Amino acid sequence: MSTAADPAAPDLQRTLRERFGLERFRPGQREVIENVLDGRDVLCVMPTGGGKSLCYQLPALLLDGLTLVVSPLIALMKDQVDALTARGIRATFINSTLDLDEQRLRLFAAEGQQYDLVYVAPERFRSGRFVEAMVRARPALLAVDEAHCISEWGHDFRPDYARLGLARKQLGMPPCIALTATATDLVRRDIADQLDLREPAQFVTGFDRPNLSYEVVAARKEQDKFAALARTLGRPGDSAIVYASSRARCEAVAESIRGELRRSAVVYHAGLAREDRTAAQESFMAGDVDVVVATNAFGLGVDKPDIRAVVHYNMPGTLEAYYQEAGRAGRDGAAARCVLLYAPGDRYLQEMFIENEYPPRDVVFRIYDFLRGLDADPIELTHAEIRDAARIEPSESAVGSALKILEGAGALERFRPRENMAIIRIHAEGDQPSFVDRLSPQAHVQRTVLLGLEGLVDRRFGEPIYFHPDDFATALGLDRPALGRAVRALTSELPIDYVPPFRGNALRILDRSRRARDLAVDFTTLDQRKSQEYDKLERMIKYAQTVACRRAYLLGYFGDTPEERCGRCDNCGDSASPPASLGARAIDTDAGREVLLKALSGVARAKGRFGKNVVAQMLAGSNSEKMARWRLTELSTFGILSAFTQAEVVQVLDALSLAGLVEAQEVDRFKPVVTLAEEGWAWLRSQGAEPLDLSLPDDLAAKVRRGGLARARAASPPPSIPIEPSFESEAPTPGADDPLMVRLRALRASWAREANLSPGYVLANETLAAIVRERPSTPHALASIKGIGPSKLERYGSALLEAVRELSPASPALPAGEFRDAGPLPPLPLGEGLLHSINEQETTPAPRPTAPKQALTPTLSQGERGEEVAPSLSEYVPTEEWTWRLIDRGFHLAEIAAIRGLEPAAIVRHATWAAKRGKSVPYSAFLTPEALARWEAWRGEEPPPDAAAMPGLWPLFLACRP
Repeated sequence: MSTAADPAAPDLQRTLRERFGLERFRPGQREVIENVLDGRDVLCVMPTGGGKSLCYQLPALLLDGLTLVVSPLIALMKDQVDALTARGIRATFINSTLDLDEQRLRLFAAEGQQYDLVYVAPERFRSGRFVEAMVRARPALLAVDEAHCISEWGHDFRPDYARLGLARKQLGMPPCIALTATATDLVRRDIADQLDLREPAQFVTGFDRPNLSYEVVAARKEQDKFAALARTLGRPGDSAIVYASSRARCEAVAESIRGELRRSAVVYHAGLAREDRTAAQESFMAGDVDVVVATNAFGLGVDKPDIRAVVHYNMPGTLEAYYQEAGRAGRDGAAARCVLLYAPGDRYLQEMFIENEYPPRDVVFRIYDFLRGLDADPIELTHAEIRDAARIEPSESAVGSALKILEGAGALERFRPRENMAIIRIHAEGDQPSFVDRLSPQAHVQRTVLLGLEGLVDRRFGEPIYFHPDDFATALGLDRPALGRAVRALTSELPIDYVPPFRGNALRILDRSRRARDLAVDFTTLDQRKSQEYDKLERMIKYAQTVACRRAYLLGYFGDTPEERCGRCDNCGDSASPPASLGARAIDTDAGREVLLKALSGVARAKGRFGKNVVAQMLAGSNSEKMARWRLTELSTFGILSAFTQAEVVQVLDALSLAGLVEAQEVDRFKPVVTLAEEGWAWLRSQGAEPLDLSLPDDLAAKVRRGGLARARAASPPPSIPIEPSFESEAPTPGADDPLMVRLRALRASWAREANLSPGYVLANETLAAIVRERPSTPHALASIKGIGPSKLERYGSALLEAVRELSPASPALPAGEFRDAGPLPPLPLGEGLLHSINEQETTPAPRPTAPKQALTPTLSQGERGEEVAPSLSEYVPTEEWTWRLIDRGFHLAEIAAIRGLEPAAIVRHATWAAKRGKSVPYSAFLTPEALARWEAWRGEEPPPDAAAMPGLWPLFLACRP
């Protein structure tokens, strides 16, 4: 480019002032523009609000030729074009919101160089006619906005963006500028490769937004989140965006903002009609409402300068997404807040999103085989209908992802519905301009319809063209039935596809003879992407948990060089809400160090076989059946942190992980186990010689410092906790020398040996102590003791009561047979005379397994060296499946409820689940013979009166009845 001293050089400052009304360039803009005008390929990374669009808009006025802009959201193109035309700049857009005639007119004008800028979506390059027109127009510059969408390693990969490299070659390789606000070094390299940028000038102007403050608020419960949100929204009139994870959550949060905070709020998500989304966005942009509550469908390209807060109600899945969304605050340069409401449970929601985005091979192939076997063409089924008909477990979202994968492999094509519109597609055969000559001269109606369709297609061969059949028939002078007959005849003889109007999703299998195993699906690459998404999720979680400067963490992630402390985030001491944040808390008491030593000892005892949640259950002394099944109840550390809840222990383990003492290792895909890091072993061996600073909420940090007690204990040195694994005998319990306790422990040991379970699983120490203390004399009194559920009462009740009677002389004798005849064992909400109860005697008792729970749960497998390892994800069996297996073995409703420890209504739901999946569910397992006879004879339109005793049972009866 000519220098500024050259009289022929463009005066960039004057163009900036006269055409854009700006007095000075923002940092980096001038350098980028000068390289674009020099004809170089450019990769530009600027933070949101940094002025990326000017980097191609200003050159468009000075270059000799058209600037073609690729932008992902057609909803924003009109706003951008309106702003440019208001400044006298010749700009337009071409997208599907325009009718075909208007699209054609604008395309002709673009070919005639009547525009400086033309905005299109990446999908536009599917159109052969559009590509041909752009080849003739010879763009002087190709601008790719939101270029991170082109990279498989970015946070918003879109397949149509991935085709832009080929499109650029078709256009003759014009100079290209790729722009984005969020791109790691890996993503930047991928963008350059995909677009074939040649020695590009790269500009990374810095990601820092000094006017933004970053905060993370620990909010595990819904009420905590809303309280933090109320504090953050500030004064009425301040604009704010609240991002939530789902459509339902958006609706609920917006309703609470309107009802409880008396603030104006609108909702924006993909489930709304386009008109409703547009109205919501316009009302927010115009300042008519203060708050928009949205999914991540909102915000790309939104340029509202006075947003004072961006609140993430749920944690997003990547730092790229978080930084881009948070960056929509404070674009006017004034102070603004970016607040993340962090609940550890949000992690599982994001993991579910990842799993749904990358369904397993067998699910993809089962969906394909199901669709391939259907006769319909096109196939019009919702994702839920496909899921249910194909009898697969994944969610509707996973079905949609599977369809995208199959479409990418060329197995099917999907059509997007448009109101009352049909689709026609004509496949070209050589240079043949028309197929009319292949029709009989007497086929007048068919010839008329074919000429009309060829006019609609206008040589856009191979493209789906949308049109209104009624309007088309009227224009040809035909009625709709005649048009339909002619189209059917044409599609049977010629290479023409026709899809009639449809409301939902429609798709077509391209080659029904092709088997699933012959599809070109690159599952290796899909697995790599899935793994990358999990890695990004881990980085997002570490941001939420870090005790270091949050701004430094963000900038370092994107390759920027930040200062160590910014003074503008909660961890640097200048936050607006420090009490609720997850900053560093010193654990500097003896009792606190003892808690941490116990936690680390528990991780050591687990020997790298279990995940964080299982270790937390073990430390907290959970009564989950997996504790006994995996022999965790036999560890010396079982229940050693029983003063804490399982959720609190998980937080402690998370904090120790963040501090580098505990680490996760992935031994099974996406199922990490926890182990001690070298620093953890060192701290454990030193018996906590140095205090630790951990990222914990204030209330939990205080509880840890107290050792879990309600009030501080007297200071004492922490006990020496052995590091090498050992299996200890049962811990002593109150009254251990009592003869009754001795008898109960002997009984428990005998039952444990028979069932191959640990004694603590058969009956907990606390349960034995309560029996010794309460001395129950009846089944009802025994059932009131914690730890004695219906199944244990039935299995062990007689022997326990007999032991109490023998060793408690003051207790009355238990009459023979009282245990089985004393009435219902603790009452279940069953309709009288309707459902089988536990105490009913059957003429032919159903066979019962010796240890139902053990027999009906997965067992440990043996590792290479004989160690027991936890079952993998592929061995997971749904809870409903266990219930059905009991049904299949002949158990009745009340028995199953007792064995599983669930309410009868839950058992009915599980049975309904099984029936819908084609499993045999005999309703005799739920109804007495008398009730069964009444129900089979019932012919009323409404359910029989006694069906109200158990909601859901009548629909199950109907589903099971032949």
